[in-house]
Amino acid sequence: MEIGVSSSCFYPAHTETGVEQLALLGVKCVELFLNTFQELEEPYTCALRRSLDAAGMQVVSFHPFTSGMETFFFSTDYDRRLEDGIALYRRLFAAAAGYGAKVFVFHGDYKASPFPFERYCENFGRLSAVAREYGLTLCQENVVRCRCGSIENIRRMRQLLGDQVHFVLDLKQAVRSGEDVFEMCRTMGPVLAHVHISDNAPGRDCLPPGQGSFDFPRLFAQLRELSYRGAVILELYRNNFKDPEELVRSVALLRELCQ
Repeated sequence: MEIGVSSSCFYPAHTETGVEQLALLGVKCVELFLNTFQELEEPYTCALRRSLDAAGMQVVSFHPFTSGMETFFFSTDYDRRLEDGIALYRRLFAAAAGYGAKVFVFHGDYKASPFPFERYCENFGRLSAVAREYGLTLCQENVVRCRCGSIENIRRMRQLLGDQVHFVLDLKQAVRSGEDVFEMCRTMGPVLAHVHISDNAPGRDCLPPGQGSFDFPRLFAQLRELSYRGAVILELYRNNFKDPEELVRSVALLRELCQ
């Protein structure tokens, strides 16, 4: 298992500033979170790739800023909008592949959406096939505001799509959904492909590892039982830590627990 950090930890600093901060901290494994359409343009992407290469950083996963649009594009009866969504995501897939990412993070359908879940899964399967053209694994994340924030819908998605679906397990999102992290992990099972990690404590659902009470040894034991070989990415919000050195200490703790 690789242990890394998301560039989103420094948001709303510009993406390249977040990458520079991680490079200064000696982080080599990163999830890249792009934040605007401007950051998909070639002059920008070329410069960011040079910075990543110069620092010896590996981009293992890609998180798009378009997550909030995914219901609009992929839970619709309007066929042209779906085609627009696929065209947009081809552009995002190309950017992700250009950075060397293998995992593409997807939030998907909102809880309140009236769109049939079975048809959302069909559209996800279609988009997943497109992602594979770019060497990417499209991964559904368990986001609290989305349908797949629930264990039941994770289970249904596996039943409907089989090996066409893969998942991101996000600890803080499971806590916010009132779901058991370990049962969520178990339900994702062998198609778990990526992990967003953080600590938590009563009244605080997103903390640097080591500052809360989450049972990390149990989680890593469960991941080993699943023969998990993906990355474990530290994903915090900027107000969840005071000093960037806290990220370094968290990574060191996670590496120790992983071993």
